[in-house]
Amino acid sequence: MKKWLAICLLLILTLPLAAAAEELTFSFIGDCSIGETYQRKGEKDGYTWMLDQNGMDWPFSLLREYLEDDDYTFANLEVVFTSRKRHADKVYPLVGEPRYAEVLLHSGVDAVNTVNNHCFDFYLEGYQDTMATLDALNFPHFGSVYVGSKTNGQDVLLTAEVEGVKIGALGFTYPQDSDLKLIEERIKTLREQGCVYIIASLHWGRETHAYPETWQLRYARSVIDLGADIIWGHHPHVLQPVQFYKGKPILYSTGNFTFGTMSSNVDRDTGIFRLTYEKTEEGLELDHLEVIPCRTTGKGDYRPYELTETEDRERVFKKLIYPKEVQNMLRLPSEFVQTGMVYMVDGIPTAEK
Repeated sequence: MKKWLAICLLLILTLPLAAAAEELTFSFIGDCSIGETYQRKGEKDGYTWMLDQNGMDWPFSLLREYLEDDDYTFANLEVVFTSRKRHADKVYPLVGEPRYAEVLLHSGVDAVNTVNNHCFDFYLEGYQDTMATLDALNFPHFGSVYVGSKTNGQDVLLTAEVEGVKIGALGFTYPQDSDLKLIEERIKTLREQGCVYIIASLHWGRETHAYPETWQLRYARSVIDLGADIIWGHHPHVLQPVQFYKGKPILYSTGNFTFGTMSSNVDRDTGIFRLTYEKTEEGLELDHLEVIPCRTTGKGDYRPYELTETEDRERVFKKLIYPKEVQNMLRLPSEFVQTGMVYMVDGIPTAEK
């Protein structure tokens, strides 16, 4: 018996230790509005009505597997979690009762950006309700809005430990040139806190436009020059092309993902943008970008789903290729239309590794 135990112990000691993960995969999805416009709050076949009928796991149920299969997922939260009635005088004040925030716990999403053009739909008090709701769920969030005022807004940076790597995120809405100094300060703060990978979340661009505006190309380069490792954009509600600058990806718009108030004429193509990085002594180095092509749905469902037909997939991939060359910036190669995958080799996006 003792001899058998000794053999077992020897075998255990000679087995290789489980290696630490050598890669990290981050996923980015677009606008998520867990609610509806106040005028249609609770309406049959509306977003929250569907939640009451089908449960809090309904919106992400068809794609949650992808969002849980990575190391960290980011989404843009575009709704106010509040029970208040007083709202801004606008066509679409977006709202969901605080209890519906539980959807996030069943989503596969790990953190949300909270600053966008709808975060103050129910004024400062409504925004504070949203923050309190997320905090009560211990759900990570970030975003800087009305920076510099202690009584009007907040300035929250995200830090997280992912497989032994510390990452950070900051969020700005409708960024202006005057915000670049503020963005620089926040990137510096995150670096000082030990973050080796920094996400700059920008709520920007023109709604429903297929391409970013010229100023956005310049602005994206400036933010990367300030130290961001990725630009993750949202707001247009449609997909826009991907570019690379100094080997860093720029996702101008990641579209709508699950949205309670969506016009029938808005393009519903969307996707899960998965970026896989290799761990190096210097930090993280982008190995490849993969897009899971999806399409979202409207009233009576609201669930995004993966596109499987070749024609549909290629339609989505084509939208992500910028139509012309831009000095100092690189676009996805033409082969991306067939594969939805691009590798980074010496900072250059290529079809094969």
